[in-house]
Amino acid sequence: MNAPQASPLKILSLDVENVLRVRAVRITPKGNVLELTGRNRQGKSSVIDALWAALGGEKKIPADPVHDGAKIGNIVVDIGDATGLKYRVTRRIKKKDDGDWSTSLTIENEDGFRSDKPQQILNTLIGALSCDPLDFINKGPKEQFDLLKTFVSGVDFDAIADANEADFDARTVVNRDAKALRTRANAIVVDETAPTEQVDEAALVQELAEAATKNGLVGRFRAEQAARKANADGLDREAEANRARVKELEAEIQQLSQRIAVLNSQADGHEQSASDIRLEISSAGDEPPTVDTQELQARINAARDTNAKVAAAARARTEKERLAGEAAALEERSDALSKAIAARETEKQEAIARAEMPVPGLSFGDGTILLDGHPLAQASQAQKLSLAVAIAMKLQPRLRFLTTKHAALLDDESWAALVQLADQQDLLVIAETVNSNRPTAVVIEDGHVRGAAQQAAE
Repeated sequence: MNAPQASPLKILSLDVENVLRVRAVRITPKGNVLELTGRNRQGKSSVIDALWAALGGEKKIPADPVHDGAKIGNIVVDIGDATGLKYRVTRRIKKKDDGDWSTSLTIENEDGFRSDKPQQILNTLIGALSCDPLDFINKGPKEQFDLLKTFVSGVDFDAIADANEADFDARTVVNRDAKALRTRANAIVVDETAPTEQVDEAALVQELAEAATKNGLVGRFRAEQAARKANADGLDREAEANRARVKELEAEIQQLSQRIAVLNSQADGHEQSASDIRLEISSAGDEPPTVDTQELQARINAARDTNAKVAAAARARTEKERLAGEAAALEERSDALSKAIAARETEKQEAIARAEMPVPGLSFGDGTILLDGHPLAQASQAQKLSLAVAIAMKLQPRLRFLTTKHAALLDDESWAALVQLADQQDLLVIAETVNSNRPTAVVIEDGHVRGAAQQAAE
């Protein structure tokens, strides 16, 4: 038997017998709101739990589901559409001797035809939030976010969040390193007054060496000249002495004529040598000048200072450019990461814009739901309630009913909003309250319905 594909289905009646705190309850909803009320621990919640045990599968059956003292619990739900098509869902729960339980499920149409896969049919009718729309309101932002993102197909929110987080962390490190490199680069001071070209210090040193050689030659020349002059002066003194001796020995000329001739001859020879030396000194002219090496050494020292400044400025520029280049590369990497994050966000927002959201103005923030651009937590109770119902209906378009065990928390205004939403959406809301005085409420006492009148909720 295939699930109906025509008009939406509604719950036409509910019979519960010996399930949880319910002894025997039969309810035929009138209107779009079925209010179950009464004192606590009388079976109101058990009616809702029994309905879900019948429709939601074994996972919805609570522990120890059979009423105390009974062996078998039965739940029968009649569902149908506006065309008169009807289906009966029957859940039977049997208590075992060991305290465990077994269950069976049947679904049949008005002709008595039973499906061999009843739960698969029911699963196509049951939505994820149908059990209680108020649960959605009370969920945390992340749980709300996780539920609503199922409306956006083709987008892996978790993968995008993980990738963005990884890129954000990487960008934080990159920006930190880039800032550190920029700081180091800016801290380097380049002497802009330093010459841009080095002085040829080797040429100056070579010049100094050549000057030293020249000065050495000049020194040796001076020493040789002084030695020659001293030798000439000695010869002059010796010649003068010889002449004096000649005068002294004039008396002995006769005796010593031969000696005088020899001495005169020697004196004449000495005179000639002295004359030659004087002539050599005279012909040499002025002595060569020396080179001022102190001035040359000062020039070398100045060249060394200049070259040190040139080298320091070049090193500073090179290091500054290196650090700035590395910082620029990191900044480019940071920009790429930012663009990747923005691209993912753009892709996500475009997918969200294409999605059919339950209500207008609904969107996704950073891990939270936004309504008209504001966090859902800031919305009014009526807005939240309307959103929760719309989401539930979006997730469950076929079997149009909702249940809530938290309706006692609604004030009169919120209750009226819930009734209005049920009428607008044409869905059955089964709501549990505590000791309600509304005349349409179905009072549950000791596992039974008190009275039989059930009228449409106002």
